[in-house]
Amino acid sequence: MPDEARPTAAPRPGTVLQYFDDTRRAWPDLPAVEYQGHQLSYEELGRAADELATRLRSLCVAGTVVGVRTDRSFRLPIAILAALRADAAYMPLDHAYPQARLDFMMRDSGMRVLLTHRTPAGLPPAPAGTRVVLLDDDTATAPRPRPQAAPVSTATTDDLAYVIYTSGSTGTPKGVAMPHGPLRNLISWQRETFTSGIGDRTLQFAAASFDVHFEEMFSTWGTGGCLVLIDEEVRRDSHRLLRFLDERRVHRVFMPFVALQSLAHTAQDVGRHPRSLHEVVCGGEQLYITPAVRQFFGALPDVALHNQYGPSETHNVTALRLTGEPSSWPERAPIGRSIAAARVRVVDGRGDPVPAGVTGEIVIGGPVLARGYLNRPALSAERFTPDPLGPAGSRVYRTGDTGRVDAQGRIHFLGRDDGQVKIRGYRVELGEIESAVRALPEAADAAVVVNESPTAGKRLVAYVVYAAGGTPLPGDLRDRLAETLPEYMLPVAFVPVDRLPLTPSGKLDRQALAARELTLKGSGVGSAEDGVQHELTLLWEDVLDAKDIAFNDNFFQLGGTSLLAAVLTSRINERFGAYADLETFLSRPTISAMAEWIGERSDLSQQPVRLDS
Repeated sequence: MPDEARPTAAPRPGTVLQYFDDTRRAWPDLPAVEYQGHQLSYEELGRAADELATRLRSLCVAGTVVGVRTDRSFRLPIAILAALRADAAYMPLDHAYPQARLDFMMRDSGMRVLLTHRTPAGLPPAPAGTRVVLLDDDTATAPRPRPQAAPVSTATTDDLAYVIYTSGSTGTPKGVAMPHGPLRNLISWQRETFTSGIGDRTLQFAAASFDVHFEEMFSTWGTGGCLVLIDEEVRRDSHRLLRFLDERRVHRVFMPFVALQSLAHTAQDVGRHPRSLHEVVCGGEQLYITPAVRQFFGALPDVALHNQYGPSETHNVTALRLTGEPSSWPERAPIGRSIAAARVRVVDGRGDPVPAGVTGEIVIGGPVLARGYLNRPALSAERFTPDPLGPAGSRVYRTGDTGRVDAQGRIHFLGRDDGQVKIRGYRVELGEIESAVRALPEAADAAVVVNESPTAGKRLVAYVVYAAGGTPLPGDLRDRLAETLPEYMLPVAFVPVDRLPLTPSGKLDRQALAARELTLKGSGVGSAEDGVQHELTLLWEDVLDAKDIAFNDNFFQLGGTSLLAAVLTSRINERFGAYADLETFLSRPTISAMAEWIGERSDLSQQPVRLDS
């Protein structure tokens, strides 16, 4: 949007709330958030958050952590704004996480108050002594008189804004403690860089447990835009998501590569593209420019594609906008140059910058760093070290990522130099998964590596040395691990080995394991009974890069994800001509059940139903 149309308050020391407040004062009646066709203006959203913040202040939450466990409705932005307004840090608690993991996060953070609501299963549990504040169904829509004096935040740039837990190499998740200052710097930079402005509509796609949700919200509110909330069922179904983007006139989306790839495939399959879109921001994992991605942006020549990079310990610190014809874009996109105030360098083992073209470790300095890991001073000191090239007292974060700088000064991400990987945008410590596998009584030892399939993408594979007499089935192991690990951290296969390979120095030889050829297998018990089942089996084996899939094998126990399920449903619709959405597939995750559903609609099989019909 033109400079004269932006909120005019100049950036000043303080918190990110000031950007929301600037917009609220300047344009109180503009829509700030939308959910299921209903909107709240900036004033309405602000009043709802103010009321909740007043209640939180009465509980003396300033300087503490407030847990937020809620659905993807108006409750989420209200709860986050209220926690910040009450001078607390918020901690997102994802409903999809195992309860054991949530219990640890709540205890470890010292959380005193939980903002939540009742679900069909009842009230979510909380540690003893925690005050539970319910977000009622009418939290956003109940009429409110204008308060005489809204709560005024006294937080500073050094105070915590949020705590987000990430995977830990020792098997224990760690909480990244992020102050307001780095986040304000990021939003200030985005206000000047992105084209989205007053009235533009940004999708709230990221899970609250993923730090990108923060910039979706505050980069939108900082420029007078509207945040469009989306139900989880639509979010994970690329067909419904594509239709949603079009029907809700979404202008900007933030999403990791794997979600963009799924959306691009679906758009190609059904011949429909979101015509209102004008910005796509990709981050969280390596961006690949695949044929589907080229076709997607080729069909939408006015849509800008931004590639961003940054670990949870700094949020986003580099950026690149891809320009020109998509056919000319590199297959593996660079992560670009440092954003404002960030100092991103590629260094050697001594911490000295390496010449262009030389591989080194990516380190990050400047006023963009998290405070450290909550209640983990030793680990914080290990990863946040003094900056030898900065002013006295300054720090750098050692990412463990390898990269190089090209002749144009752009940084290229090359991978990891330790046991950390990115899976579907989430940072995963292989050591945490290995600890969980070793805790199973059937496992004497275990190692987890990444296997990359051309069709199924990155997959976690566990190589297990079984304890004497241990004969677990892969489905049994996966089900038990799901009690403590999130779905994205579950291995797709458990491969029995007599011993784990070692390097000459006696360390685990991960490269040797990763180099092994992996053939993912189904149970092989029960072959296809008819032509439909046979064709479905071929589709499954292609999407999962697997064989010997039986007609009653469960797609998700074979390592299928909701994104792969979206790809598969697209292939099923193309082949059989009867539209199945993701929910249809989720309720019928076996070949026999899906074949039965297709058979019931055989009268439609000669007339393909298109998404845009």
